[in-house]
Amino acid sequence: MLRFLGGVRLILRSVLSLDTILRLAPDVLETTRGSRYRADEQATDLASFHPDDRRVLVFLYALLDELETVVRPSSPGTPQSSEPLAAFLARHDLSDVIAQVRTLGTHDERLAATIHDVRGGALTTLFVQLARSRRAPIRADIVHAIHLGARDHMKMMRNVVRDLDAPARERDLSPIPHSLGDLVNAMREFTGMVGDERVVVTVDARAEGTIAESCVEVSAIDRVVYNLLNNAVRYTNHPEVNAWVVPLVGDLRVVVANRVSEEQRARLHEALTRDPSALFGTFTTSGSGHGLRIVSDLVGRAYGISGAESLTRGGHVGARLLDDAFLTWFHWPLSGA
Repeated sequence: MLRFLGGVRLILRSVLSLDTILRLAPDVLETTRGSRYRADEQATDLASFHPDDRRVLVFLYALLDELETVVRPSSPGTPQSSEPLAAFLARHDLSDVIAQVRTLGTHDERLAATIHDVRGGALTTLFVQLARSRRAPIRADIVHAIHLGARDHMKMMRNVVRDLDAPARERDLSPIPHSLGDLVNAMREFTGMVGDERVVVTVDARAEGTIAESCVEVSAIDRVVYNLLNNAVRYTNHPEVNAWVVPLVGDLRVVVANRVSEEQRARLHEALTRDPSALFGTFTTSGSGHGLRIVSDLVGRAYGISGAESLTRGGHVGARLLDDAFLTWFHWPLSGA
């Protein structure tokens, strides 16, 4: 169970407060699912992909496996040396890696959703951190952030492609409690760029405890979070994105907020006025839209509710404009609730 941590912190003070965050959706959410999320409903096989996509998926996973190995601490709490990472960067051409990842693409809608996450997720932040490590002295905190990013993205890839690393995926399915602190730390390590300026994610975490009961479940939560963060960083016109992690009666609420330009606000207002669920009914693989269908698909699986309209109407997912801020949110059933 998660414990509520008191105190009030205002971010984007003119608009958003904890009270605003708590009033976004109902405190108690409908659920029809009788068991925890297990991922099999949305996983696919390597053989389903085009041979060129299959080659890139295997290449990327192997590269991340090598990276995770060189930055992994020798023991918990022990900082890793920067030398193995420097040697890794000397061995690999990041521009070539990025170019290969960008070739991923398919016209199969189900597989396009998988490719969307493989090309996004923690990978965006990971490439930013690796690029920074090429240009400046490698700091211990950067090595740690790279370790988390590589680990989480490999876990996500195993989640969506079941035979990419079958033995590791079998371990992912084992019952293992996961701390909310790991999720919060990953969110705080998330980074991106607006022009030449780095975007910082500020997280207001109101709880501590257990959020997931297996690696595949926490990977699904990561996929949802990274989709919202990638979206916020891509469209913000300010170098700070804000997030809240708040426990309810039996669910966790995660809210992400970014500031938007007048042009973006007008476009979003039109879309949300036309259909409040519109942003959660589509997805993009090009980074050119606000498609959040993967968010609604995964949250829907967790609650046993299908359809972006039903999920938006029930408050399970949502989006709202408040002055110059654009908010998106989702819920996830608490472990043990």
